[in-house]
Amino acid sequence: MANILKIALHDLRVTLRDRSAVMWMFFLPIVFATFFGLVLGGGSASSPADGTVSLTIRDLDGSELSQRMIEELKDDRFSLTFQESLEVKVAETVRTLVIPEGFETSVMTGVQTTLSLEKEPDTSEEAALVAQARIVRSATRLIAGLIMTELSEAEEISAAEGILSEPVNPLVSVDTTWAGERPRPPSGFSQSIPGNATMFVLLVTLTYGAASITTERQSGLLRRLVTSPVSPQEIVGGKILGRFVISGLQVSVLIAFAALAGMWVDLDLGGSLLSLWAVLLIYGACVAPLGVALGAWFRDPDRAANIGVMLTMAMAAFGGCWWPLEVVSQPLQRFAMIFPTTWVMRALHGLISFGHGWEVISPFVGVLVLFGIVFTALALRSLRVE
Repeated sequence: MANILKIALHDLRVTLRDRSAVMWMFFLPIVFATFFGLVLGGGSASSPADGTVSLTIRDLDGSELSQRMIEELKDDRFSLTFQESLEVKVAETVRTLVIPEGFETSVMTGVQTTLSLEKEPDTSEEAALVAQARIVRSATRLIAGLIMTELSEAEEISAAEGILSEPVNPLVSVDTTWAGERPRPPSGFSQSIPGNATMFVLLVTLTYGAASITTERQSGLLRRLVTSPVSPQEIVGGKILGRFVISGLQVSVLIAFAALAGMWVDLDLGGSLLSLWAVLLIYGACVAPLGVALGAWFRDPDRAANIGVMLTMAMAAFGGCWWPLEVVSQPLQRFAMIFPTTWVMRALHGLISFGHGWEVISPFVGVLVLFGIVFTALALRSLRVE
């Protein structure tokens, strides 16, 4: 175990002495995550039921009862504008409530009347549903008020005649809640931070991690290790641990930056940064042996690094690091399952965007562990020290 730790610490020192490696490990992931988080920032994730809804009123009745209806609407978080007639245009009309002519007469005589809600095309369906629910709630309160007025009058008469001795309880109670939100694809920092963390951990592992193996083979360092009292398994274990330590340091810096940025900027990264850190550490352990195996397959460090870049870009694109997998077709989503990036992004988005806990994301983490076992076996088989 001591030999494995010595090899890992040696690789860490060599990597940290490389200024370009440090830039790719720490500086560029922060720059990319910040830039794309700001440029591709999504809308608010709050419930539509919590906001103010725009509504234009076209009152064709002009009665006292229609005015009472409008007063009820004012109390229900509507931003109201008024249209006198069809000929009068209202700027930025999104949805219009039409109170028909004869509204008061119909209601007072018990004749059914219809309030029409007209909406412009390509407007928010969720906001339209919220508006409809609030209009129904306001109309119900209006009718309930009329009923209670009649009951109060009847109660006064009955009390005078000695018929009723107890007050009448309210007959109508309205309680509305928002049924839920349609799951939205992650956007803004909820996409850019996990996406760039996943991509740059893989990039450093498959470029500097692979190229360093090839360089040590060319320089004869691996052969000198064999002549020392170190077993081949310890050499491979030390190389894997070294890449894991590098990725762990990289992940820790990125999570620390997100925690500090969250003190000044509203970053919605789920309930626990510690959970994100743990998932990314498991992912780093998963891809670390892949960097060792890739370095064992090539003799030229530049070629190993170039192949590492191409593999990283492919796995980042298909795995959902550049855009959410929810926006691509089902066949592509199924194809993406062959990449570890897909499973770590599912786990991260589960924590960040969908409010899942470990009981939900544990299958995704389990797949990452299986990838790590396969990559470790591949590294043990591929790294041959002459």
